[in-house]
Amino acid sequence: MDLQYVKDYLRVDYDEDDLLITGFIAGAKEYLRGAGVPEQQKNELYNIVVLMLVALFYENREITDKDIKIPTVIQNFIVQLSVQSGVTP
Repeated sequence: MDLQYVKDYLRVDYDEDDLLITGFIAGAKEYLRGAGVPEQQKNELYNIVVLMLVALFYENREITDKDIKIPTVIQNFIVQLSVQSGVTP
């Protein structure tokens, strides 16, 4: 996934967070792999979920003691992607 595309989605127009955002992209893809969803660059739903996860990570990047929960809509998309790829959640 292209860094500039993700930055546009996040509405980030500066370069200071490029390394951080790149790490969040990798982290989102790894999170999906852990949920049984292989990388699917040509699948729009997969790309949307990566963007949503990156946004969640980016918006909650400060270290706090609050629990960050994956929103239900993202969880549902992940289940759908895992079923499509033949993995039962």
